[in-house]
Amino acid sequence: MKRTEMVTRSTLVVASMVAVLAGPMDALAQVPPPEPETLSKLYRGTTYSPYAGRGFPSQVFWGDTHLHTDMSMDAGAFGNRLGIDDAYRFARGEEVTSSTGLPVRLSRPLDFLVVADHSDNMGFFPDMFAGKPHIMGDSTGKSWYNRIQAGEGVGVALELIGMFSQGEFPRP
Repeated sequence: MKRTEMVTRSTLVVASMVAVLAGPMDALAQVPPPEPETLSKLYRGTTYSPYAGRGFPSQVFWGDTHLHTDMSMDAGAFGNRLGIDDAYRFARGEEVTSSTGLPVRLSRPLDFLVVADHSDNMGFFPDMFAGKPHIMGDSTGKSWYNRIQAGEGVGVALELIGMFSQGEFPRP
């Protein structure tokens, strides 16, 4: 290594250390950039960077990071009748039948989907809608079932969420 290269490298190292020790980032801005000739001697590869000046994402992904299926008590209580299989089919761009009975399909499939069902009372609503014996055998469960069948789903949902939040949800 030539003496001029050693002096240039040493100068850069010392200048950088002084700038860092002297203060915050504005001190770094005061250090002059090395001369192009110096850089070309130190680095012989291509000096092109595809990321320089890029102020926008180069790859955008579309998706949903928090979806509840009918397995979550809150989603089921407020009328979601779609299960996990339908959720993933819908995300892939396939046609599914919505909770209201209409055929639906995304105009563009999602790149990702996160099913984030709650573990508490998981599967309660599918069981209740199916009229499972462990729900219908309880007077409160039977009342909820009948009220939802009569179109009082929102009232039942609010009651269920209130009871659960207070630790009063009936045990099976």
